[in-house]
Amino acid sequence: MKSLKYVVLAFAVVALVLISGCAASKKSQEIGKKEPQEVKESTAAAEREDFGCFYSCDFFPEGSPKQMCEDWNAGKQVYWPEDCAVMQYEPCIRLCESKKNGTVKTEPPIPKDMPSFEDFSKSPADFLFHTRKPFCVEQDGEYKTQIIYARPSDAQDRYDAIAPELITWIAQGNGLVNHEAEKFGMTADIKIACAGGEISVLNIKLPKSASEYNTHDGKSTPAIAASLKELGYKNSKTKYIVYYDGNTDGCEGGKAKCSGQASPKAQDDRLSEDNMYNSGPDYSLLYDVGLAELPQRFHTSLDMLAPIVMLHEYSHTLGAVQSSAPHSTKDEEEGAGHCNDEYPQEQGGNDVMCKSDKEGSVFTDSCKDTGYVFHFDCNNDDYFNPKPEPGSYLATHWNLGSPLNRYFKFG
Repeated sequence: MKSLKYVVLAFAVVALVLISGCAASKKSQEIGKKEPQEVKESTAAAEREDFGCFYSCDFFPEGSPKQMCEDWNAGKQVYWPEDCAVMQYEPCIRLCESKKNGTVKTEPPIPKDMPSFEDFSKSPADFLFHTRKPFCVEQDGEYKTQIIYARPSDAQDRYDAIAPELITWIAQGNGLVNHEAEKFGMTADIKIACAGGEISVLNIKLPKSASEYNTHDGKSTPAIAASLKELGYKNSKTKYIVYYDGNTDGCEGGKAKCSGQASPKAQDDRLSEDNMYNSGPDYSLLYDVGLAELPQRFHTSLDMLAPIVMLHEYSHTLGAVQSSAPHSTKDEEEGAGHCNDEYPQEQGGNDVMCKSDKEGSVFTDSCKDTGYVFHFDCNNDDYFNPKPEPGSYLATHWNLGSPLNRYFKFG
């Protein structure tokens, strides 16, 4: 069932590309422009009407989604989701419904978040992440988050290539936070350091070499944070999101390269303005080499993954997820700060904070019916809820959705 869910989720990644490209392309090639072999293939395909859903498997990412397309075109059995609407793309919804029900529905349901077919200004990533620019803070002495591009002393400077990506990722991560707040009739934006109205990304050369920072035990983050403090990046009102242009080994129980980490901090679940997570300095790290390996694991592109990793690690520095939370993994000795009411993303889960580095962790699937929607707290009961019910956990414990949170701008 989880593998099927993953297939369904991945349809949204390609939905806008397919909508904007398939129809016109198909129409232009239907008449008089096909080689004999193509005509033969088109005739065979017509016998298995797909409404344009699987017109070209080139549009689908590697892995389960592309395999589903290829299986269909090869005449093999394909399994369909319970709710066809989660496939997001109209021709695929029609195909799914016709196969499940034995009939063709001329007006299949379209998800409410689906943009009009006339508006293709959003990229698939923008559609999925609800991209939104964070709230700019330019004044000194204000609570804010600063993005840093950092490289070891012996590494090439790739700031010009990486900085624009970081700006995009934080806007996409911010979109997820705000989209969650919109469920409660509110807005919520990350307070981000800006200069001249544009998001600021500092270019920092660290004092040590790449080999000195790679501790091989998953603990490079404290070493990099220490160097940043030595260079003066230690403001008590600032959270730092750091892209480290290098490698560190030893994550996931020593089995993998690290893609992201956050500077460690003790638990503090008090709903109070002086909660230790409500001040800095704190550091969330993204590691270049580890990030580069993620697309193969998740069978999609980095731009579909990096905003999640960035928001995940950043949220640790804000206090997500406390061990006292209802769905905390409670594995402090292995790495606290995660939830278990959704599966990890590589298993089809859709909560930004749900995972565990501890062997044998048990997960549930509380938001399985929400389609391809990333949640900044599935069911809003563990770490983010702008309007918690009186007496509920987040009404009485540290809550990133509380107006006490100095690093979000609520409206």
